[in-house]
Amino acid sequence: MDHSFIVYLKNKTTLKFEYKGDVSTVVRTDKGFLITFQNGRSYNYGADKVHYYPRISRRENVRIYENGKLNGKYNTVDNYGCYLIFRNGDDCSAPVENNANIEICDVKKITRQTESVISYFRYILKQSNTISFDIPTDEVERKDTNQLSAEILSKAFDNIDIEDSRSVMSSYFDGINAPHTPPGETFIYPFGCNESQKLAVETALSNSISIIEGPPGTGKTQTILNIIANLILNDKTVAIVSNNNAAIFNVREKLAKCGYEMIVASLGNNSNKTSFFENLEEQTVPNDFKVSAEQLNNLKLEVRQLDAILAACFKKQNKLAYLKTALSDAEIEFSHIAVLQPLDQKIKSILDNKFHRKWTSDRALKLKNLLSVIGTETPLSFFSKLRLVLQYGVFDLKSIDQYREQLPIYVNHKFYEIYIAEIKKEIGSIEEWLQSNNEATNLSKFNKISKEIFNATLFDKYNGMDKVAFKVTDYRRQFNLFTARFPVILSSTLSLHNSIPKGHLFDYLIIDEASQVDIIKSALCFSCCRNAIVVGDSMQLTHIVDEQSRAAADQFQIKHNISPAYDYVNKNILESLKTLYGGNITSVLLKEHYRCHPLIIGYCNKKYYNNNLAIMTAGYNHPFRIIETNIAGERGNRNQRQIDETDLYIRDNYADDYTRVGVIAPYRNHANSLQQQLPAGTEADTIHKFQGREKDVIVFNTVKNNIEAFIDNPNLINVAVSRAVKEFIVVKPASMELPHGTNIGDMIRYICYTTNPAETIIKGRICSVFDLLYKEYNQVFTSFLSFYKSIGGSPAEIIIHKLLTEKILSNIQYASIDMVREYKLMDLVRDFQPFSAEEVRFIKNNSRIDFLLYNKMDKTPILAVEVDGVSFHDNALQQGRDNKKDRILETIGLPLIRLSTNGHNEEGRIIEKLNAAMGISRR
Repeated sequence: MDHSFIVYLKNKTTLKFEYKGDVSTVVRTDKGFLITFQNGRSYNYGADKVHYYPRISRRENVRIYENGKLNGKYNTVDNYGCYLIFRNGDDCSAPVENNANIEICDVKKITRQTESVISYFRYILKQSNTISFDIPTDEVERKDTNQLSAEILSKAFDNIDIEDSRSVMSSYFDGINAPHTPPGETFIYPFGCNESQKLAVETALSNSISIIEGPPGTGKTQTILNIIANLILNDKTVAIVSNNNAAIFNVREKLAKCGYEMIVASLGNNSNKTSFFENLEEQTVPNDFKVSAEQLNNLKLEVRQLDAILAACFKKQNKLAYLKTALSDAEIEFSHIAVLQPLDQKIKSILDNKFHRKWTSDRALKLKNLLSVIGTETPLSFFSKLRLVLQYGVFDLKSIDQYREQLPIYVNHKFYEIYIAEIKKEIGSIEEWLQSNNEATNLSKFNKISKEIFNATLFDKYNGMDKVAFKVTDYRRQFNLFTARFPVILSSTLSLHNSIPKGHLFDYLIIDEASQVDIIKSALCFSCCRNAIVVGDSMQLTHIVDEQSRAAADQFQIKHNISPAYDYVNKNILESLKTLYGGNITSVLLKEHYRCHPLIIGYCNKKYYNNNLAIMTAGYNHPFRIIETNIAGERGNRNQRQIDETDLYIRDNYADDYTRVGVIAPYRNHANSLQQQLPAGTEADTIHKFQGREKDVIVFNTVKNNIEAFIDNPNLINVAVSRAVKEFIVVKPASMELPHGTNIGDMIRYICYTTNPAETIIKGRICSVFDLLYKEYNQVFTSFLSFYKSIGGSPAEIIIHKLLTEKILSNIQYASIDMVREYKLMDLVRDFQPFSAEEVRFIKNNSRIDFLLYNKMDKTPILAVEVDGVSFHDNALQQGRDNKKDRILETIGLPLIRLSTNGHNEEGRIIEKLNAAMGISRR
């Protein structure tokens, strides 16, 4: 029967309003209502005796969920405001109170993409016997109980409801990331926080699907704990999953350590579930968690006020960290300049007394620019003399002329002295600001109040909760009560789907260590949640795909044109989401690093994180050692000489506490041999197994004699280095070649560059490229050229500059290569003995290279690029200069490529020459 209205009448006996389904008409009267029933009888009722609800709307072809469970009986909903009636043809329900426990969703239209992707996943599972979530070590390992079974996954896919539009899986398959309203206006941080962690929490809770990129040591777990606190504050449930059981156990342990074990249920495989329920004890919330409603409101107001105050403090803290890194870099660079461009202190003292204007680093760079124009032998022009007098307060021009040859070196030294002093001054200013603004006190108070709010929320939640005895055999049947008691569920990615009742959706899902999680397991977990937060690091190790699955995936993907976003072989869930959503998914980078010695994480920061990390640690010792074996020693995937050297070094240096030391290697055979030979307490394993862990001392065995693709994987080396807290030691053959651009090669170069130059292992005939000096110099040079248009760069040079910066050097293969323009030969040549007097004059008289490509890790020059205009370089005089420059570069061993403006295929030629210079052709 179609109801255009529904009526409730007051029962005279019980005085309660009761639904009357046999009313045919309702007419309003002056005193109330005239109601006619289906039997034809009519009665007058006072207005206080009748609740009348006209139908507001009707939705057809819908799915109805009551308390999260699908009501499959009906497909239409009539809305009467306070009440709903469900329908399916002529069949209808009694009125149902319209509240938050009722969800009405349109029936999802299954797209061709969804069907194709699910078929793709099922095909992969069908063709493979097992899919391991163990991380690869390039060798076959023993199968264990933590491996995923294709049969289990296939059965799980058979049980998922692909028509449920509420789940993240639905959005993932459709490529939709719907807008989302944050659950509350107050954010709390009871586990501590910094600027990026705050941003990550607030962003994650403001988006349906979001990413948190957490490089090593940036507090991923702390961020997850704060997300948990905010979800519980707003009465939400969350499942936390990972392939790595250690990651989710870490979450549980930290919650338990803080006294919050009562909120967590460890489910997952049968063993975990059995252990959880066997050890389940009734836990009470301490009475001191309780605060009054008025106190709670005041605490929330205070935390919001402190939040605004701390925003400025966090920015200052990060600025301070970046400045300290810049100071360290500048001091290291200056130490190299002091050796490679020594300056007599008497001459320095004389020149210091000739400049009577206040020095700044910018003024020093401008003077360097002026000197590069006038050279060391050209007489000073009137204009140059005027600039020296007016801008630098140089009145004794004769004395300046006397030291023209030493002046460029003096200015280089002066720049670093002043630049370092300026950084130190700014550091002091920020430290004073933080102290005067009570940064530490306010942050401590912010965390304390956040914890009080969280504790009060838990007291209110658990104090009045009915006690229910949950068992492993029945908890699914009362799962809403179970998640009210345990709002945080921990599981592996495999077992989550089988640990909960069919159709249940958590409010949130957090995937931890997401770079290791493949898209099949992720999609299954997405079917269990309304919102998803994916936490990981794209620069760490990814999932492994067995050969059977790889072959099946490749075959199906080509045949059915599966989108690259769903490429099971090449995309973990982090990369899949980035590919699928592009700019339509929010990703927050956790920048503040708290684990490693600054120089250790400095390599990862420069090589893999584009200098985005704010390094909060301090280091006073030199953290690096390189142990070079005098023979190769490699036999297959094992190297006994490296094992012996490692064993000896550890026994000599760490006998007081071997547990501080971890030894890592790319291969399982080598790691097993290490563990057998090393002293008890020392831990040895593959790099893959060490992901997510740390040790004070990490010893890295390369095993191989030469750099090969597997051991030089950037994710592998990033993980290896970032496991070390205080010391990182490399054991390698002395004969190992270190091609530019390789991860191991750049790592060794970085280590040598950041040591005392006297200890540096690699020392060529070419001076270091002082990139800080010349990067700053390029900025001044650009403004200088705009003022002196007559010496501006040629159009051809501008074209090559654009080609290098925007196309060639933006390639990930050349991530360790950088470029400077107009680099002086005088700064490249250290030993003038091999050159004739004419060549020495040529070097010293402002001769420059158009473009110099160099390794960012240790500043070694790689390739010189010269741009030759046809008409200009065809004349005899210029050809003579070019020939001199060619001979000089050949003598010092720096490869050169000349590009003529009437040539072709410049990009291909540069790449070919750069690859040869980097040694890529030998790999």
